[in-house]
Amino acid sequence: MFDFVYEFLARLGYTHPIHPTEVHMPIGLVVGAFIFAWIALLFRRPKLAPTALTCVTLAFIWVFPTMLLGIMDWQHYYAGAMLFAIKMKLIFAPALLILLAAAVILGYKKGAESKAVLAIYCLCFVTVVILGYFGGQLVYGTKGSAPPESVKAGAKVFSANCKGCHPDGGNILKPNLPLRSAPQLADFKSFEGFIRDPKMPDGSAGVMPAFTAAKISAQQAKELYDYIGQVIIHPVRK
Repeated sequence: MFDFVYEFLARLGYTHPIHPTEVHMPIGLVVGAFIFAWIALLFRRPKLAPTALTCVTLAFIWVFPTMLLGIMDWQHYYAGAMLFAIKMKLIFAPALLILLAAAVILGYKKGAESKAVLAIYCLCFVTVVILGYFGGQLVYGTKGSAPPESVKAGAKVFSANCKGCHPDGGNILKPNLPLRSAPQLADFKSFEGFIRDPKMPDGSAGVMPAFTAAKISAQQAKELYDYIGQVIIHPVRK
C-alpha cells in the first residue's frame, strides 16, 4: 500500500525504516515534560511548569505522524504481521495519544502546575518506556553473540528485514515452518528466488512480503544467505 513511498526513498539512497527517525521526537518531548514538571514541583521553579506543558503539547502533535509512519513500516516490513511486540505497540501507542490529549486539555484548563497534570505526565513517561522496550524488541530481539566478521553485512540485512519474524531462525507466524530448516536454503539461487516471490509450500501466497531488488539488492541477498548459513543454521548446514 505504501510501497511507492519506500521505492522513492530507495532511489534517494534511503533504505531504512522511517518510523525510528521520528519516534525520538515524542519520546524526548515526553521525557522533557516529565523532568521539567518534577523540577518545577520539587525545586519550586513554577516558571518551568509551562515549559513542561509546551513539551507535552508538541509531543501530542508529533505523535500523529509518528504513529502513521509506524503503521507504514509495519505494513511494509512485516506485511501487517501481528507479532507480540507489535500488538503491544498497537495497544500502548493509542494509550499514549489519549494520555497526551488529557495532559494538554487539563494543563490549559487547570493550569500547568496542576498535580493532576503531573500525574498524567508520569503515566505518559511510563507508556513511552514500554513503547521503547517493545520497539527495541522488534529491532534487536534477544541479544546474542556478535556474528563473525565475514558475515556482519548479512547480519545487518537480517536484523533490518528478517529478525522480527524469524528470531533465532524460527518463525513466529508459522512455527511449523522455521527458517533454519527451510528447503529454499539448499542453494543461493533457490533462496534468492524465494525472497523475491515468497510462496507457501502449497504454492499459495503467504504473509511474508516480497523483497524486491529495491529492498534487498542481489549483493545483500548473497550476504544474507551467507549469514543465515553460517550463523542461523550452522549446526545443520556446514
